[in-house]
Amino acid sequence: MLEKAKKIAAGCSCGKEHRIVTSVLEVGDGATESLVSYVKKRYMSSNALLVCDENTQKYSPPIISALGCRCFVLPGNAHANEVETARLSSYIESIGKSSVDVMIACGSGSLHDITRFCAHQYNVDFISYPTAASVDGFVSGVAAMTMYGQKLTYPSSSPVALFAEPDVFCSAPARLTASGVGDMIGKITALFDWQLSNILTGEPLCRDIFDVMNEALDEVKRAAENEDAVRSRSFPVLIMNGLLLSGLAMQLAGNSRPASGSEHHMSHFWEMHVYNDPTDALHGEKVGVGTVLMLSHIKANADIIYKDINIDECKIYSKDTVEPIYGKLTDGIIAENLPRGTGSSALAELGKDSLKSNAEKLLPLIEALPPAPEISSMLKRVGGCVDLGSLSLPENKKFIETSVTYSPYVRNRLTFAKIISAVRVSQGG
Repeated sequence: MLEKAKKIAAGCSCGKEHRIVTSVLEVGDGATESLVSYVKKRYMSSNALLVCDENTQKYSPPIISALGCRCFVLPGNAHANEVETARLSSYIESIGKSSVDVMIACGSGSLHDITRFCAHQYNVDFISYPTAASVDGFVSGVAAMTMYGQKLTYPSSSPVALFAEPDVFCSAPARLTASGVGDMIGKITALFDWQLSNILTGEPLCRDIFDVMNEALDEVKRAAENEDAVRSRSFPVLIMNGLLLSGLAMQLAGNSRPASGSEHHMSHFWEMHVYNDPTDALHGEKVGVGTVLMLSHIKANADIIYKDINIDECKIYSKDTVEPIYGKLTDGIIAENLPRGTGSSALAELGKDSLKSNAEKLLPLIEALPPAPEISSMLKRVGGCVDLGSLSLPENKKFIETSVTYSPYVRNRLTFAKIISAVRVSQGG
């Protein structure tokens, strides 16, 4: 896994220089002891700060005892937002910034984002100790945060090392591993969107990174098709490896493009609670359902590639369009999509015949996408969420249409869903 990433970093077909921050990545028995040895060798161990939450605190005593370090415990329902980052920052300020040489994230996705955000803020290293195979952000270099209600991606710190102990993450509730499968399944539409943007706008696409990510996706899909494999202890290990490779792919690319597309934007849309009540569904669960919905949406609108498209950027990103959905977040959403004013959105490079002139390249990509029911069955087989109802979200047609139309506004990134949305809104539909 790490060797594959290092090989790309050493030189790849795209000619671009790639970089990996995470130099040590150990998944296997004895990883906890390796973490302790690593910290003792490279830092003043008493100046390590272990960050966990009320759910993952039970895994911290062996590490704390061996290192003689401090521990900060976040609430069990902590989300990656301004409240929890302020809570951790206040603690670091109270003990003195010079008292922290390295931070250890002992937990899952949100806790890692909180820790990496603060590690970046204080310019200290952080180490990943994942307690569930639930998300792909453990070794990524960005933090997905909900700041003052808006879902944003911040440049942040990748861990210098990761140690994953199977006895720990394999003991996590099966729901968390199923969430990890959902996050991996999302690469189906993420990789499709990356190829689409490369064709339409020339956005850089590193074929080596793409192939490694696609290989990891295929391994997860094959394993998820076998019910005996799903029930085995090796299944969470396979999912963890796939999630870590996804994180390394993001490090290599320098952004989240290899792992995040329209399906993640839909998940983020629901997480912002602008059109729905809060739900306790996990990130990967929402990504999985978002993938199913986006596959149906893409297939249903495939004929758009044969048409001239008319996009009115001013109308799409006007307050009259955005405010009825995003409310108080309207200014932030417009700023995200028009960072330098009119003409700076991800849609700006598209011409009237952009799709039609590339239809022969785009059609095979669409046809290669699996049918939505096939992915629903796979998610159901691993115990994952398969529809909006399982996420405690409305299942009516209006909610689905609003989600597919306005979730692309979450990020200034070109996706097929963003093009479909732009055409609809421009035409007043």
